Amino acid sequence: MTSRWTRLLALFLTISLCLVGCGDPEPPANPGHLVIIGGGLKPDNTEIYARMVELVGDTGHWAVLPTASGVPESAGATAVQRLARYGAEARLIDIRAGDVDKARDPDYVEQLTAARGLFFTGGSQQRIVDVYRPEAGDTPAYQAMRRLLAQGGVIAGTSAGAAMMSNPMIERGDAHTALTRGRAYGPDRDAEDGVSIAKGMGLFPYGMTDQHFLSRGRLGRLIVALDETRFARGYGVDDNRAIHVDLASARIEALGGPGALLLLDAGDVRRNGDVRLGYRVAMLGSGDVVDGLSGRVMPARGKVPAGRPPGNIEELPVIEDAWSSHAIDQLILLLAQQPATSARILDSSFELVFEEDDATQYWVAPEGDAASLTVIGLRLDVFPRSRD
Repeated sequence: MTSRWTRLLALFLTISLCLVGCGDPEPPANPGHLVIIGGGLKPDNTEIYARMVELVGDTGHWAVLPTASGVPESAGATAVQRLARYGAEARLIDIRAGDVDKARDPDYVEQLTAARGLFFTGGSQQRIVDVYRPEAGDTPAYQAMRRLLAQGGVIAGTSAGAAMMSNPMIERGDAHTALTRGRAYGPDRDAEDGVSIAKGMGLFPYGMTDQHFLSRGRLGRLIVALDETRFARGYGVDDNRAIHVDLASARIEALGGPGALLLLDAGDVRRNGDVRLGYRVAMLGSGDVVDGLSGRVMPARGKVPAGRPPGNIEELPVIEDAWSSHAIDQLILLLAQQPATSARILDSSFELVFEEDDATQYWVAPEGDAASLTVIGLRLDVFPRSRD
């Protein structure tokens, strides 16, 4: 009997210790960097390219992966040429859509391991995941990518290469059908069925990523994607803009110009059917920073609080076509510049109400240039449109 109780006690102590220390492994001591580019990166965007080159330094090289692209030869060659233009050494690793065998091939894995930075071109994010994280299990190539980050390396991606960063990820879908139909399910899901959410690469741990965000009017689909996942925050990166994620410090910096990032915080949202209340929206430009752990936004050094314009207008005129290119950021900019506290923008089935309150802040560069605007804590509520 004593021996039995001794064994039970030992088992209990083992289980207790595991509850404390046998969970997920500790994060690596020196995790690396992500550069998440919203797509449409222009060759003259020095701020983004220079940051990428700086992160890898002159002792390592970039490996370009055209896996997402439908035209991998040209997509890969263009990426190599543009990195070289900024002084980086870049080599193409020819792993294309469907090349799962290459993702398991020791020769290709060695090429990945030798690189200090990896760059994913645009195309289809699902092609990336299907090759490196197929249903059969994560490949050695994917494991090499994780090791690269753990050793302080860099993984960058544009368009599809940005969307794949989170897990789960947004696979496809538009704002209107996402809000009207919700999440699309099943193997034959497409954009007309709502927003499609799938397994992603799981490199970005602070929320869900989306791309081409303001230029393609994707706020509606990010709202629904956050509804359908565990994420409290969504990071919408615009065309020719990027965020630099320092995984060691959880510091996320906007790059490339104004309106680089729209941060959607759903942590305090209350939902009743199609009514969603209490999102917080921030809009960041170059040099503005988000703490990935808390979601706190810090304006770029040197910015000052923006003075409020004189006058008193309760609400701006209603704006139609919520999902047209740059409609959302133009509305936010207008609200910051006018003596109004709220503004509405309409979808054919929904209305979005942006409203200032005590949590809302506007920051600008000292010269007051509107393009330098940083927005923090703007409230957003979503309602179905009333029917007569």
